[in-house]
Amino acid sequence: MLVMLSACTGENAQHDPTLHNPHHTLSTQLGGHSFHPPNTTPDVFLATSENAEQEIQTRSDVCRALTAEPTLTITLMFGLKRPHGVDITPHEWQDFVETTITPRFPSGLSVLPVEGQWQDRVTGKIGQEPSRFVLIAAPASTPHLAQKLTDIRSGYQHRFDQQAVGVTITPSCSAF
Repeated sequence: MLVMLSACTGENAQHDPTLHNPHHTLSTQLGGHSFHPPNTTPDVFLATSENAEQEIQTRSDVCRALTAEPTLTITLMFGLKRPHGVDITPHEWQDFVETTITPRFPSGLSVLPVEGQWQDRVTGKIGQEPSRFVLIAAPASTPHLAQKLTDIRSGYQHRFDQQAVGVTITPSCSAF
């Protein structure tokens, strides 16, 4: 299923086909339909598709049209508090990025500040903390990719006494 959020914002956008229709047209091209969910403002709509094969083919066609290469989009999720609430300082974080992440992915990455929420594996307590997402677009053929990610995650857990470092990996394509 494809879920697409878009911005049909402002009165003019909803009545001007040049502003309002392109994302609905894209939804249809992807084999789905679009609708405004109940009890939402007009700036949120969902496009869904039941035909995953068609979505994959369409994504592949779009990637080729953009001369984009197949990649994996990797999101690493790091909490910035040690147990008992002691902060990981900006200097400590930057040092970790420079000494541990960048050498493994020197071609580039993005760091985003986020507010994380998690459940303690031992106590079950819900906690919140300042966090960082590190986004990496890497060719699936990157040598030793799994080991690089394992080293980053275990290095952070050990260095900052963390229970976990989250990771998600999504097939994608990238052009720079």
